[in-house]
Amino acid sequence: MKESNLVATQNENVNMSSKYQLSTSDKSFANCQIASDTPRKLDFLILVIETLQINATDSLLLKAKDIGLSDDFSSRVQFWKMRCTNPLRNTHTFETLTSKQIDSLVDLISCMAENLYPLIRQLLSSKESKTLNQERWYLFTTRLKSLIRERMNIKRSYISSLLIEDSHELFRELLVILSLSCGKAGANRLKASLYHQQ
Repeated sequence: MKESNLVATQNENVNMSSKYQLSTSDKSFANCQIASDTPRKLDFLILVIETLQINATDSLLLKAKDIGLSDDFSSRVQFWKMRCTNPLRNTHTFETLTSKQIDSLVDLISCMAENLYPLIRQLLSSKESKTLNQERWYLFTTRLKSLIRERMNIKRSYISSLLIEDSHELFRELLVILSLSCGKAGANRLKASLYHQQ
């Protein structure tokens, strides 16, 4: 399958550094704390979204505006600054995400995952032919690795291992997280994956 075919398929289907204290108003996570790898996980989930959808940044910002997050995503620069809290990036800041920013990113990722669910399901499906699945995975992993090389610090051992690894366990895990982020309670499921018990 050529890349142009993958893009056409997409167009048809598409309609650590610090710990964060939880707001006491959210009783669902009253005894929990945001994990230190949350900025990294959120950034990688967005990277997968960018892999699945061409011009994803524009779509992300439009979706943010549609669901009332325009203040948090007022520009590409603001969005980029939030993502640069991931310490594995080429350029990263030592700032931390606020709980409000985390909630906004969770809502945005959940909404985008809903739109991209047909593509995510295709990649995770075991019912299609092995050859077709391998072709899809090849295109997906090639593009994702290209974005990782472009955005991340390849001198970090974690990043270099992702680029040479053939099993792609993390990539599959990220797709599973996105698939579970869909639906009515998807945002809550995603948010729960970012917490650990105190």
